[in-house]
Order: sequence, then structure tokens, then C-alpha cells
Amino acid sequence: MKKTETNKQREYLPTLADLIDSLTINQIKEIKFHDKKISYAKELKKICHDIDLIIDEKKVKINSKLIRIIIIIAQLNIYIWENKDRMQKEDGENYLKLLKHAHQLNGIRNSMKNKILEEIGDKDPSKKRTNVETDGLEGWDISVE
Repeated sequence: MKKTETNKQREYLPTLADLIDSLTINQIKEIKFHDKKISYAKELKKICHDIDLIIDEKKVKINSKLIRIIIIIAQLNIYIWENKDRMQKEDGENYLKLLKHAHQLNGIRNSMKNKILEEIGDKDPSKKRTNVETDGLEGWDISVE
């Protein structure tokens, strides 16, 4: 665990963007997998703890752009999840098309995570996601300005 400037301990070390992404994924799991709801609720609480610490430490100001980016990440994660469920039922050409689509959507998701870092003023280039390729992906032009 890492101690922050405020002497509080974080549960995890990822960036705020990665924690938000993890929050949305675990929220999906809590809803989808009722038999493990308690486990996911505990995980969500830890993630929220760290998000709150970062928001306090970095004095992050919540604005409509940041909220919108978070919503986009949540929606992308649901769509990626559903796409991967479809992949399990396919093979051959259809499987490869769905796999490519999942990678392209991950590119958009990573772009949104980079936008969170920009929005909170985190200029550390080592934290930026580089796998943001979406070649050939049509109809997924997302405006966040």
C-alpha cells in the first residue's frame, strides 16, 4: 500500500482513470453475478476509498466533461462485456470480427482514460495509455469537448 501526502493509505496504486474503469467493471460484475454480490461490494468500497483519496489529494474538480467521460467508459465496458459474451458463441470469421471490434472499443476506452488524466491535470506521460487504435471502426465517433 502507498501512503499519500495526507498520510492515508490507498488500497490500490493505479491512476484515477484506471480506478474509475475498474469501478465501472466491478459495478457490472456486482449486477451480473448475484452469487458474488458481497465480494464485489467489498471491492467497490475499496476502489471508492482510493478514488476519494485521489480526488482529495489532487483537488480534482468534478465537471460535466469529467462526468461525461466516466459515463462513456461505463457504457463502453458494458458493450465490450456483451461483445465478449457473443464471442464465446462464435468461431472462425465471426469470432475474429468480434475480437477486432473488442480491441477497437478498448482503444476508445483507453482514449477516454487518457482524457481523464488530461482533465485532472496529470501530465505524467508514463501514465498515458498508448493502445488507442480504432482503425476501421465506424459509427463510434464520440465527442467530449
